[in-house]
Amino acid sequence: MRYLVALSALMALSLVGDEIVGERPYEMEWAGRTADPWTCLVDFEEPGDWTVEATNTIASFERTREQQMYGSYVGKLTYRRDGTGVPSVVIRPPKPIPVPGDVATTFDMVGCWIYGNNWGWSVDKTTPQVQVTVLFQVPGGDEIGVRLVRVNWKEWFLPLVRLDESQAKALNVDGVAFNGFMVADGRNEQDRTLYFDSLTVHKEEFKPLTFKPRPRRGIPMFPGQGSGANTGSGKLPFPTRPETILPDSAGIGSTNSLALEGEACVFTYRGKDGVLTYRYEPKNGGWDDLTACWNGGTTFQPLFGGGALFPTEDWNNQVKGLAPDRHVHLGTRLKGGVVTTSWQCHLGDKSFEVTYTLSIKGKTLVIDTRSTGGELGAVGYGGVKGLPNQRSILIPYYNYSNGRPGVILSGDAESPLFVSGHTCWYLSNASAPWGRSQVDSSGIGYMNGGTVYYKKTDGKRNDCHDRFFVTVSPEFSEHLPNIPNPKSPWKHVTGKGQWRAHGAGNRERDMAYWRNIWRHGIRDVVVTDHETCWRDGGESFTFRTKPAPKKGGDQGLYDYSRFMQDELGFVYGPYNNFTDFAPVNEYWRTDLISRTRSNQLQGAWMRCYAPKPQYAVEYCAELSPINQSKFKFSTAYCDVHTSVTPWGRCDYDYRVPGAGTFAATFYAFGEIMLHQKAAWNGPVYSEGPHHCFYSGLTDGNYAQDQNYNFQENPWLVDFDLLKMHEQECNFGMGNMEMFYGRNGERSGVHNDLDRFLCATLAFGHPGFLVSSGGMRCTMRGYFMILELHKRYTQASVASIEYADADGKLHPTSRALANDAYKRSQLAIRYSDGTRLVVNGSKDLRMNVKFGGRDLDLPPHGYAGWTEDGKIEVISAERNGCRFDYAVTPEYVYIDGRDLFFQRFPEAAGIGSGVARKIDAKAYEFIPFKDSEIGWSLPIVRA
Repeated sequence: MRYLVALSALMALSLVGDEIVGERPYEMEWAGRTADPWTCLVDFEEPGDWTVEATNTIASFERTREQQMYGSYVGKLTYRRDGTGVPSVVIRPPKPIPVPGDVATTFDMVGCWIYGNNWGWSVDKTTPQVQVTVLFQVPGGDEIGVRLVRVNWKEWFLPLVRLDESQAKALNVDGVAFNGFMVADGRNEQDRTLYFDSLTVHKEEFKPLTFKPRPRRGIPMFPGQGSGANTGSGKLPFPTRPETILPDSAGIGSTNSLALEGEACVFTYRGKDGVLTYRYEPKNGGWDDLTACWNGGTTFQPLFGGGALFPTEDWNNQVKGLAPDRHVHLGTRLKGGVVTTSWQCHLGDKSFEVTYTLSIKGKTLVIDTRSTGGELGAVGYGGVKGLPNQRSILIPYYNYSNGRPGVILSGDAESPLFVSGHTCWYLSNASAPWGRSQVDSSGIGYMNGGTVYYKKTDGKRNDCHDRFFVTVSPEFSEHLPNIPNPKSPWKHVTGKGQWRAHGAGNRERDMAYWRNIWRHGIRDVVVTDHETCWRDGGESFTFRTKPAPKKGGDQGLYDYSRFMQDELGFVYGPYNNFTDFAPVNEYWRTDLISRTRSNQLQGAWMRCYAPKPQYAVEYCAELSPINQSKFKFSTAYCDVHTSVTPWGRCDYDYRVPGAGTFAATFYAFGEIMLHQKAAWNGPVYSEGPHHCFYSGLTDGNYAQDQNYNFQENPWLVDFDLLKMHEQECNFGMGNMEMFYGRNGERSGVHNDLDRFLCATLAFGHPGFLVSSGGMRCTMRGYFMILELHKRYTQASVASIEYADADGKLHPTSRALANDAYKRSQLAIRYSDGTRLVVNGSKDLRMNVKFGGRDLDLPPHGYAGWTEDGKIEVISAERNGCRFDYAVTPEYVYIDGRDLFFQRFPEAAGIGSGVARKIDAKAYEFIPFKDSEIGWSLPIVRA
């Protein structure tokens, strides 16, 4: 998660005579970098009269020493809008600067250091982002612009852009010359400045790269499929089983069989719960040839229109590929419970061969797809055709970013039937999966999208190797993919404390803040620092072992680490990530950066590029132990890795093992998490929302899924509770902003917190230590749910039920079919005897009987207790007023919300406070401010 803080754009300044002189980025000094290794066209070291052509703008350009990069001088542009039209500025050298002859006809990369003036993570209306274009003049006088960058950072950054084919053809001529910079869209009313230095051009050389072999993947890949860099000694502990994500769909005592009936291959599941048949008859070559039937009911096509596809360049193509216009059957055979069928696919004069291998596991049909030669462009699931009244069910926390998988539901509450499709992310050789979950106007339901294969930078596609799981079942739980990663070994830490990211500012103020938190009885806390523990301003914040100099450097971070852990007893650690890499960093080189499909350097966070995952894991293994030896942390936040998807950071550089496959990124990022927890000897957290794929490799994440929109969509908790909950402890619902959205509708501080805590409990998460609303809300968010989540995070879910309007509880499959789940009113029981009732409705009361109790909960109300009687928590209404009350072995907490003096067996009051148990005979009483509250406790001393 990005911790958004205000940064100063000013570096240290000094006076040389009457001249203001800035300082070079200190990381450049560490690295001894005094120039870029390319042909420099402009360095501003020589004086000259640059001209300014301003349109609807007042602007000036001068040589200055106010900022420093290479040499002694940089160029300074000052500009502001003047007029109502589109503003732009062109700044030109005294005369066009020729590109040297040995470079002019070959250069394919342009770059320039620019000192920016705004941060892209927030909108600064006083400093709009501007577009910078580099202008070249070709013989004959024509001017060609190369769009360099849109400025969305402060301090120094090096934008580098490769020429596209048409630009290279036009510019790679003798006599081409640099003719200026164009700066457009500067709509600011006050003066703003940009600084420029070291405009370079060069031809990239793609020399071979070397990588350290990584441990082998947890299971073998398909025959003929590579394993990227995972060819070294040892073996990664994931996936933990060869079946990978196969859903648990086999009933006890059930059997599977395969038989030939005429020309059809018939797969059968037989169990006490019913009979399922998949019938494959090789007629047309696509997945239309497959039908399914549950318990003698409707026969339907679960994969209508699915199968292998040709590539397309149409980005609006909803299925990411083009269907063949003709199939030629190359043969089908049955052997050992497996059907193997091969086809030659044609589209015009193009063709490729594809082989599908079909088998059945429980109620799941497994389809392995193989095509060599790099001509296949995608594989699509198609849609469900022939089932009546189809509806699409979205699953929270299961998100591809480029579309979501879902589950198709047909039938009524008495006889629901679900159909799902899941792509194995452990075995895929694709560039990306894509999701699709909808029912179209013709009634065809789509439960997933498929996979797509893009060209690497050498123009070649990888061979297709994919495994697809298709399940037909009346039980929703049988459609949830498993997550075969090793379970987090740190749940006893991550589940028993509340988490907060706190970016370093002034260390003395930071310590005072946390001392005040501690003084209010909040002791079970996990705190990770943020970017600012490494940086003072806009310098780099990753790939570092030297902390921010102005925050005390090594000694400052060491002292703070000791304060947080040794004095306060918190779990504490640093920020780090291996997904963002700034050019000012001491380790910078362009070969460290991933490539996009168009061979550009892959962008990342503001003023950063995306490092190659195969190098990232090497640097993590090297740098993390160094930081641990210096600062002795007990946890860490490894940002971004679970925010981006593995396919979102796919490296298409053909020189990299596993280039063009998202699996290469997935296994590298997964290994990074293992190095992290080994280095800190404690849990590693990341950002979410794509953390389901890494569950257990990470120990916790922001439990966010903003794309799902929990404010409008039902709280369907099953995937999280049944699969992710077993693996790790993700906190809160993310933070409050992640839950509500940056511009989401709010209903007041107290209601917002109530709903946030209600959802945290519903999804089985430990708490996020809230700060919104001040200390009173922080205490409520902590003391109301802490002891509950200490229990349920260490247990498995025993039952999940959803309440209807009459208070009747329904298991998930029935609740989905009768729409009860849309009320977001849940009753959950854990294996350790913890029970929760949560009302996630915004406007409906919840009247329900559960665990022998009759409960009446207002919107956002909740209750939790343990069957051993040790914990009783309720946030509801009494005397028409909302209250909060928690009795636990560790404390008794009450908050009357300043509405009504509420009386309970062990506490009473109109205000807020906690009686915290010190030992068997003593309590510490901590009221919030001057609250009118009291406790009735059997104590000897206080």
